Amino acid sequence: MTSSGSDIPAGIREYLDAAARTCQAVLGDRLLGLYLCGSAVQGDFAPHRSDIDLLGIVDGDLDRATRKELSSRLAHPVLAVPAQGLEIVLFPAEAAQTARLDLPFAFALSTGPGMKSACEPPGTANDMLIDIALCREAGIPLSGKAPNEAFGSVARPLLLAALVEELGWHLRQVEERSDGKTPVNAILNAARSLHAAETGRILSKTEGGRWWLRRHPRDAMVARALEAREGCAPASFDSDSVRGFVEMVARKIDGMRRELA
Repeated sequence: MTSSGSDIPAGIREYLDAAARTCQAVLGDRLLGLYLCGSAVQGDFAPHRSDIDLLGIVDGDLDRATRKELSSRLAHPVLAVPAQGLEIVLFPAEAAQTARLDLPFAFALSTGPGMKSACEPPGTANDMLIDIALCREAGIPLSGKAPNEAFGSVARPLLLAALVEELGWHLRQVEERSDGKTPVNAILNAARSLHAAETGRILSKTEGGRWWLRRHPRDAMVARALEAREGCAPASFDSDSVRGFVEMVARKIDGMRRELA
């Protein structure tokens, strides 16, 4: 860990060290860099609600046997995740340096307490461009170069397209799930997405909600989402209102994208 991660709780630091050692043991010299990003580098991390987000860079693609071994060794509870979950994505070096739509990844694993571990086959993703933009700005290296050297810059049209796609994912989640956390995440992520579209900076969900309320102080739904995230209010929302808010933000960002086309 670097000194920039000194405010991360000790239990999380120990887990990160173990995860980095595991990746190094399986991948050896093929692991070119591993980076902490997400809420843990934005001052918005709480183990009961937050994932540990890791991005990494590898030399070339990974064969099935390597992916299987890495997945089995990182999976909870083999390596117990001291948070809501672990999300780790590894990119081939060329992809990491050349941000584009349909960005290839070599490995992606989701695991944690209360969830079934899921290791995706190699593929492409657009929403990861948002994570790369955040990692370049605030990522903490567990190994490798500084993140703004390891990852290529994300051009504004690409970021806008990725933000629209991620908001579409949130809309599907609101349709398909009935838990209290889903609408809170959708509302606050929509707020921070508009900030990202306007400024290029990726705020935390909490800061995104606060930014929105500075502009719209009477927005009761966003205020309740913030209160729910901070554990100050029950998370009960009208799904039509949530969808309408997310769709409105997505239209605004897509309009910005079209103006640049």
